[in-house]
Amino acid sequence: MLLDILTTTWDYVVTNPKPSIIILLLLLGVYHLVVYPLFLSPLKDIPGPYHYRLTKLFALNGQRSQTWIQTVYDLHRQYGDVVILSPSEISVNGDFKYVQDIYVRNFPKSPFYENFRNHGHRDNMFASLENDRHLSYKKLLTQLYQKSAIFSPQNTTRDMLVEKISQLVGQVRQSSVLGTHPDFINAESKHNEYGKGHVEGSGAWFDHSKGKNLGIDVYSLFASLAMDAVSAFELGVENGTNLLLHPEDRHIIVSHRLQAGMGFWTTLAPQWWEWAATPQIMEASKIVEKWQLELYAGAEANVPKLTHANQNLTSLETLKSHGFYGKDAYSFLSDNIFAGHETTAIQLSYLTYELSRPCNWAIQEKLSQELKDYFGEPTASTTEILSDLETIDTLPFLDALFQENLRVHASIPGAEPRVVDKPYKVLISSERAVTLPRGTTISCQPYSIHRNEDVFPNPDEFLPDRWLQHKDESDFEFKQRIIRQQRYMMPFGKGIRMCLGMNLAMIEMKMAMANLYWRYSSRISPDWCEITKSSDASVIPLGESRQGNNTTDEEKMCMVDAYTMRPLNDECWLRWYDRREVE
Repeated sequence: MLLDILTTTWDYVVTNPKPSIIILLLLLGVYHLVVYPLFLSPLKDIPGPYHYRLTKLFALNGQRSQTWIQTVYDLHRQYGDVVILSPSEISVNGDFKYVQDIYVRNFPKSPFYENFRNHGHRDNMFASLENDRHLSYKKLLTQLYQKSAIFSPQNTTRDMLVEKISQLVGQVRQSSVLGTHPDFINAESKHNEYGKGHVEGSGAWFDHSKGKNLGIDVYSLFASLAMDAVSAFELGVENGTNLLLHPEDRHIIVSHRLQAGMGFWTTLAPQWWEWAATPQIMEASKIVEKWQLELYAGAEANVPKLTHANQNLTSLETLKSHGFYGKDAYSFLSDNIFAGHETTAIQLSYLTYELSRPCNWAIQEKLSQELKDYFGEPTASTTEILSDLETIDTLPFLDALFQENLRVHASIPGAEPRVVDKPYKVLISSERAVTLPRGTTISCQPYSIHRNEDVFPNPDEFLPDRWLQHKDESDFEFKQRIIRQQRYMMPFGKGIRMCLGMNLAMIEMKMAMANLYWRYSSRISPDWCEITKSSDASVIPLGESRQGNNTTDEEKMCMVDAYTMRPLNDECWLRWYDRREVE
């Protein structure tokens, strides 16, 4: 019987080739469009739009067009905690179990991360996929990044941070408070194509006529601080950059941003990078690599001398001591320097912006009061710096500000993809579960996790008090609530793959905020934008499509919808005032 059917079918195909091809194509189409995605796929019961089951192109296009984070967030709000993103990829949200299983218990990284290699596709800690290889890398450098090592007076980091913060405060005083060195370079915005000066063709918009309390681009300023600090940490104080003291050299920051803006093409479509990159971006990439190699060559020729018996080596010298030389070592350094300066600049820019909004002036005053309570009034000496790292690190309200800023404005809000290495069960409802096969890509998206309404009421709003003890809340209740909130926080990742530089970044940022707001207050520059009144304030939007006319401060600080977030205009202009003379 079967043989007869096969023979008859073959005879028909031979005698009717064109209709046979059409029928075959139709059958293949029905299989790929209906049968497999709806009946045979192991992900057939995962909720989500039908077209995401057919191809990964929709997900790729969402990331290319910088709309994907908002899209995934909306999908979870529509379909629930588990949604499909492509024929072999899902996103999970809501239940802390997923964060625990995927990141704390350490599913392997997806191939997405391999494209974060540097200097000829050389491996580094962030790009390593296998857990054992990552752990072997991490063991080399972990000791350098421990809080005890950063705070230790035997190492150079503590004094280096105090020096850099002193330079930061000095730049704010000279460029803004006193106005003796106006920020003309960023006002003209020759290198930043999104900056107001570049768009308008000159820095004429920048009003420096009153001579003091001038606007200053804090995004560039904080990036300079972060670059100076992380390069000094990685290479030695004498081998780091000096961008805070030399604004004319800060164009390298813009080159890094141009390169970072190609994140989709670099990580998800590297074969098309040269096609997508503009001549300006190609030139920026060459400038960045040349700059990096020259920085490392300088450090190789000027090895820092140890002054204490138990002093740590620099990251470069530590890598060399374990057999990593030349570009094999530089790949680690470039990853740390690139990520370390960018994410810190984003956090400090958004936090100072939030405090400068009219709707949040009371929050700024609360921070100022906490600083005065702990350190007293600023003295007449404009060079005095708060250098008590231990106290600054434990200030309750300052810490609450950072927790909330990391939640609302996570520097890396995009998904952290992992690969299921053995069958894994996800819950579709209280009565239904789906077992994912090996090879399925699974991820949590920090932007979505941080907006779980059950954990964070009014999740889009900037509310630092949610990290403090509420009135009539017992100590036990407060502790349990904070533990639960922290479970849903992943601004630095989770588990053994957490950001290695977290301790350095946090104390650097806390020192910057403590010293700035102990002595000064800040306001949004009215030259730069229309300032939204307190009564009209709304949450800061995500994605260019929600930027509106790009005229108000809220529109200008609209967040880029990408794996790494930043202000869409790559600038943030604030005015700074001596607290005793604030308007």
